[in-house]
Amino acid sequence: MRWWTYRRYRLWVINTDKETFLYKWDNWKLLMPSIEKLLTLTKEKAFIKTSQSFKFENKWLAFGRMPWSEESNIKWTTKYRTSENESRLQFYDTEIWAPDWNEVDRSNVPPDIYIKLYNLGFKSIQEGLIIAIPRRIAVRQKELIESELTQLTKLIPNSTQAMITRLWYPWWRFNNQIQDMNPQELEMIINEGDKFSHK
Repeated sequence: MRWWTYRRYRLWVINTDKETFLYKWDNWKLLMPSIEKLLTLTKEKAFIKTSQSFKFENKWLAFGRMPWSEESNIKWTTKYRTSENESRLQFYDTEIWAPDWNEVDRSNVPPDIYIKLYNLGFKSIQEGLIIAIPRRIAVRQKELIESELTQLTKLIPNSTQAMITRLWYPWWRFNNQIQDMNPQELEMIINEGDKFSHK
């Protein structure tokens, strides 16, 4: 086994049971300063990957390569969100990888920072953020991380924050890698992780 197989991550889930449209620019831009500070914890360049589609069309919408920047964030939140498309545009998630997912896939080494905005639409898991940072970084930068996570939790209406420590790869009760966690795995973290709420 390679050393990174055993690399432990601090994994936070900031979840809201309210439909808050975090994926719209006017809401997302409020979260960006805290996310930007978290991304400074690595020297690796961050890239954005988003999954969106139109109803009844079996294909993902194209956005091209998006390095982390204000321009890229405006792009994924607004490119297809016109008055004509609003009712048929479906948002699933946006991921931020540092380094980008292609490098992670090529090297098979998990990222330094991984952040995911999800939109599941379940009763107790509507929208929220998954934030994964290697434990060694999380321990060293504890104050900065806690400050920015607290700010994010305050900005997301009716949200709770839960944290666990786990490996990136399938482990213990988790059948999936962090980026592929299903709603049941998310719910387990939300219900059983160390918690902080802001309601």
